[in-house]
Amino acid sequence: MYPSIPSRQLYRMPAEWEPHEAVWLQWPDPEMRSFPGYARKLLSTWLEMAAILAEHVTVRIAATSPAAAEEIKRNCARFGLRQGRVEVHVIPIDDVWARDNGPIFVRDSGGALIVTEWNFNGWGVPTAVTDRDRKVPAAIAALYGMERQVGGIVTEGGALEVNGTGTLMATRSSILNPNRNPGVSQQDAETTLSHLLGISNFIWLSGAPPDECYRLGDATDFHIDLAGRFVGRNVVLANHTDDTSDPHKPYFDQHIAELKAAADETGAPLEVIELPCPQMRSVSTVRFSGTSFTAPPGSLTDASYSNYLVTNGLVLVPVYGRPEDERAKAIIAEHFPGREVVGISAISSTEQGGAIHCVTQQQPMATRAS
Repeated sequence: MYPSIPSRQLYRMPAEWEPHEAVWLQWPDPEMRSFPGYARKLLSTWLEMAAILAEHVTVRIAATSPAAAEEIKRNCARFGLRQGRVEVHVIPIDDVWARDNGPIFVRDSGGALIVTEWNFNGWGVPTAVTDRDRKVPAAIAALYGMERQVGGIVTEGGALEVNGTGTLMATRSSILNPNRNPGVSQQDAETTLSHLLGISNFIWLSGAPPDECYRLGDATDFHIDLAGRFVGRNVVLANHTDDTSDPHKPYFDQHIAELKAAADETGAPLEVIELPCPQMRSVSTVRFSGTSFTAPPGSLTDASYSNYLVTNGLVLVPVYGRPEDERAKAIIAEHFPGREVVGISAISSTEQGGAIHCVTQQQPMATRAS
């Protein structure tokens, strides 16, 4: 039984485009995964992300050990990162997916930041290694002296998309899944999410069955950030493809139909903007964390442009060296005027299960001290 939650809506999860105090990264480490080279393949991407982010926002890095922290500081210095904008904290971690195991920050009614924690269980995979990752929210709350609230269901940050004014978008296949929440009804899940995230309106997309998700290169049971993202109160970018050979297409088409039938918390219909989605295949063997699943080079990945991060004056967009890259960045830029839109190669990280949004977690600006 998880701790009880407040009986009234006391908190609000800000939209991602609201001002940030920091962005968190969990740094790749050689101890992660059971095969060599995982951290080495990701390191240059993390350094590039950190360098670009540090021009706009404080970058807070979780390092799995004191030795790792010192190595990260040396690498950041060599790479020319703005030192005053980078903080490295020793917080033991199992992997790099900060969006999913890390804290979801909310504001209370007075504007102070609160850490919410959602009982991370490795995406419902019984063999996933999560002993350290699931303790990250508590560690960050203790580090900054923040109140911490624990939700009454199991979920991940990548499964939750909010517009900041009361509407949450999610997939049933991820949250309402026996591998996370056996016996939990949609109403039960909505009650918990409503209380801790300040939600009054829910938009549920179908997602896809577990076996089909693996075939699509996805180990999350179709997180919402692989389907669609809010770019305004009632405006959604939704992944779409015209390629009838792409196995993602029926799921994207279903999601778009569901979004067009939905409304925001005011009752206004959604404006649905189609975002291209590349059919990207792996160049290496795919091994998802905690699973026995492996797929040879040439297997489908969960590559998408919706797996972007919005922060202060910046949008980091995953790119794949595909013709769709520039069109996707242009669509995203149109909806975030005044922000620099920068593409980051996400080929290596996507092969292992995620892109920019999956490996970052924003810490919103508090409007008063905790």
